This record gives sequence, structure tokens and C-alpha cells, in this order.
Amino acid sequence: MASETDPSSPQARRRAKTDARLREALAGLAGNPTAAATVAALARAGGVGRNVIYTHHAGVLDALRELQSKRAGANEMATGEADRARSALRDAEARNFALATHNASLLKRAVEAEQRAERLERRNAQLVQELDRIRRPVPIRPSAEAHDPSAA
Repeated sequence: MASETDPSSPQARRRAKTDARLREALAGLAGNPTAAATVAALARAGGVGRNVIYTHHAGVLDALRELQSKRAGANEMATGEADRARSALRDAEARNFALATHNASLLKRAVEAEQRAERLERRNAQLVQELDRIRRPVPIRPSAEAHDPSAA
């Protein structure tokens, strides 16, 4: 009787075909990043039961675990990048808030300066009018008593 490792035995040929189907299914899982890399998904894609993978196809199981670890590393990397992006976003928002606050204070100072300038311009106009009034020649009127010598 032929042993299971003998390639001419029906069990060995069946195991080889199943192994080929599982490796093809594993390649399909690896090519689709949205597909779950689990034993159940591999068994479903390969058309076998999960126990068959655990008991007779340790090489395929090792390859699946390697795929899972690669995806976990990629997920950790993506998570790290997302954390860095969130941190950069929080920093940018904080800088934006600080700039908005600073701009608001500058705007308030500018409005106050414009109001002060308007008040000073009005006061300057008043002072110029007063100065013009002061510089105008004042007609000297002789008093009636001083000008009439006969009245004395």
C-alpha cells in the first residue's frame, strides 16, 4: 500500500490539489487588502474546512500568519501616520486659533487708533478755527467820548 507522502497515492494527490487551491486562495486574499486574512476566509475561498488547514496544511497556515503580521504592521504604520496627522492638525488648529486671537486684538487696536485719529482731527480743526479767529485783525473803534473834543 502506498503511503500519504508518496505522490502517486490518491491521498497525496488530493492533499497537493488542496494545497494548491489554498495557496491560490491565499494569493487572492493577499491581493485584496479589504478581505479579512483569517483561517475561515481562507477555508471559504479554498473550498475546504478550517480543520483541514490546521491539520494538514501547516505551510499554508504559516503563510497566512505571515500575511496577517504584514497587515498588522501596515495597520500599525497607518495608525502611527494617522496619529501624527491628527497631532499636526491639532497643532495647526492651535496656531490658527492663536493667529485669529492676535488678529482680533490687532483689529481692535486699529479701530481704536482710527477713532483716536478722528477725534484728534476734529480737535485740530477746532484749534485751527480758533487760531484763525484769534489772528483776524480786530478793528479798533474809537470811542465816542475820546473822539469828540467839543464834548469836554
